[in-house]
Amino acid sequence: MADKRCENGHYIDESWDLCPYCPQEPESEIPVVRPARSRTETPSKPAAAPRPVSRPTPEPIPVDADAPADRTVVVRSSENEPQVARRYVVGWLVGLNGSIRGESFPVRMGRNILGRDRKADVTINHDQPSTHHADLVFRPEEGRYILMDHNSTNGTYVNEAEIEPRRDLVMRDVVRIGAHRCLFMPLCSDGHTWDNEGSRR
Repeated sequence: MADKRCENGHYIDESWDLCPYCPQEPESEIPVVRPARSRTETPSKPAAAPRPVSRPTPEPIPVDADAPADRTVVVRSSENEPQVARRYVVGWLVGLNGSIRGESFPVRMGRNILGRDRKADVTINHDQPSTHHADLVFRPEEGRYILMDHNSTNGTYVNEAEIEPRRDLVMRDVVRIGAHRCLFMPLCSDGHTWDNEGSRR
């Protein structure tokens, strides 16, 4: 409830200086109060447009106009890099029964591991072979394929005869590991083998 009265007895708000109900004199004008601008305030300037970032222009790659477009570039290996001997294929074991029937397993130079392990060179996925069941080694200087049992539980057989502990393989020998049989087919025989340059001789 307003507790202030004007000169004519109208109740008005305390903060009002003029009564809105009283008629105003024609000569008088209602003063308009505008907020004064601070002296320290400066008019805002429009933001400057960002400068474009200059990027270096890539230098063109020189191209030999006389060189053919599909020329092959020869990359020569460093003389200090160690040369890793490649294991060339020297024969195959071909599965005759079970889950490996019709599958061919390459026999490579050096030692080839036969067994149940997935990392073996010849993997036989069955519970009868051992993880590392046997080794098949090719000796190029002798031209020999040597099958060696690796202390397996069920033994290694060639033409149904157990090897104790090793045996040389010849063409069409049948190797049995567990219940799986493989036919042996050599590639390097009769003095033919891979030389150091990778060509068969």
